[in-house]
Amino acid sequence: DARVPSAGLPLAYRTGPFLSLSCGPRRRTRGCCSGMKFTFLVLLTAVTCQWATEGSDQESNCPARCVCEHNHTRVSCTHAQLTVFPNSLPGHLHFLNISFNDVKSIPLLHEQKLTTLVLCHNAIDVILRGTFNRLNDLHTLDFSHNRLSSLDADDLDGLESLQFLSLEGNSLRNLAPYAFHRTPNLKMLRLSNNPLKFIDATWFRNLDVLESLEVRSIDAHSITDNAFSLATRLENIDLSDNDFVDIPRGLGSARNLKILRMDQNPLVKLDSSSMSGVRRLRELYLSQMPQLEAIEDGSFWYMKALRVVEISGNPLLKVVSASAFQWNTSPILRMELANNSLSTLPEGFAEWCGKGKLDLGGNPWSCNCETSWIKRCRSTEGLMCSSPPRLAGRSLDEVDVSEMTCPLSRTLLLQFENTANNKIVLAGVGACALVVSLVAGMYLWRERNTFRTKGDRYGTVYYVHVNHKSDAA
Repeated sequence: DARVPSAGLPLAYRTGPFLSLSCGPRRRTRGCCSGMKFTFLVLLTAVTCQWATEGSDQESNCPARCVCEHNHTRVSCTHAQLTVFPNSLPGHLHFLNISFNDVKSIPLLHEQKLTTLVLCHNAIDVILRGTFNRLNDLHTLDFSHNRLSSLDADDLDGLESLQFLSLEGNSLRNLAPYAFHRTPNLKMLRLSNNPLKFIDATWFRNLDVLESLEVRSIDAHSITDNAFSLATRLENIDLSDNDFVDIPRGLGSARNLKILRMDQNPLVKLDSSSMSGVRRLRELYLSQMPQLEAIEDGSFWYMKALRVVEISGNPLLKVVSASAFQWNTSPILRMELANNSLSTLPEGFAEWCGKGKLDLGGNPWSCNCETSWIKRCRSTEGLMCSSPPRLAGRSLDEVDVSEMTCPLSRTLLLQFENTANNKIVLAGVGACALVVSLVAGMYLWRERNTFRTKGDRYGTVYYVHVNHKSDAA
């Protein structure tokens, strides 16, 4: 605020002739001092009137059909049926929302303190050169769901402080090379739902701090090998709902990529080469893929940083290989395999099942010996049997191990595992078996040594018969 009560005058009046007014030395006459006091009172009255006028002007600066809040620093004109951009805005404006109207163009903006501008859901089809030249403090610009068909290299001139930009839901077919080079501090960029069809490495020139990129539904089917080489801090990419039939190798150019979303793409399978360029991922999302059928051996090997895997809602997915993961080194904290077409699953997945990290709901399980390990899961609620016919429609939680057509030895083992103290029982049996083996071994060793000792006490005796008569003759 320009008014400072302690100073007695607005900031604009702290210098100049108003502050130089003085009664002068005491030796001056009473009449002179009285005249000066009168002059000061007149000026003070004028300034007070000016304050009142400024306050009244500020109130009147709130545009029609808009709501002004926080001393007119926030203005919202959303759903106001506007067809033109408001031409009278309060000073010191920080936040402006003109969303859900029918505004077709925006004028040159002079609100230098504006930090957030929301223009989504309008009919703007072009950005005039210089529109944002004076918005040096703007850090958030939502231009989504308008009618832009192209973006030139200097359309965003003046937005050096911009950190968030959304252009999703426009009609963008062409982004000029270096389209974002005027926004060097951009951290999040949304380009989803535009018919771009490809991703060009030149778009990311001067985006050294970009962290998140959303390019959902842009009809892309490939990415060049060096697509993200200029975005050195890029950590999060969303490529969902495109036309990729494999994990794009161009993702390898995003050297610090940690989160990848590939939902709703026509991948058919994953194999040992699929993830070769994105071994440093922490989170991977591969859900709602209409053609995904199998996850083969080695698909997720060497992904030592992987923490979250979501592979859900894939109607044709029936096979997940036992060797898809490296069980002994896998650091995964959450595994979601819900709502696929899995009828069986390798027992190696039990590593997450016992810790409540595995979601298997919504699959048509075959309740037989191969899936009996699932009963050890912390929660089997909602898991239903689809086969064999005698168990179809029953909850897996209610099926006894003896009903799951396992060999007798396997059944006994599973019954042991499903007891309340299964680990203690198995450990005790193992310990007893070990003790019996040791005792038996020691007994056999002792008996063998005893036999050898007795044999050493006796020698061999030879008897010779001598015929004395024949000797005498």
